Amino acid sequence: MSKRENEWMDFAVDVADHIEKYTVPQYGDMPDDQASGFSVEDIKTNMSRYINRMGRNARGDAEALRDCYKLAHYACMAAAKIREKQS
Repeated sequence: MSKRENEWMDFAVDVADHIEKYTVPQYGDMPDDQASGFSVEDIKTNMSRYINRMGRNARGDAEALRDCYKLAHYACMAAAKIREKQS
């Protein structure tokens, strides 16, 4: 495994943990969560919000990492929507 793949795998585990411990308890799981009804455009809008606040958040590194996890989760949801359109 390349070092970049290993880095990604560590990050993916962190994102999965974030989804299970933060996102699902707070917002519910698909297909009953609000995000299940989002379009790709809605997802891009939400991603922009987190991109724009990167480095500006006064809450520190923990919140900056959480924003990275949120971005990755939104990217996953967008990819699923795009795949769905292709089939």
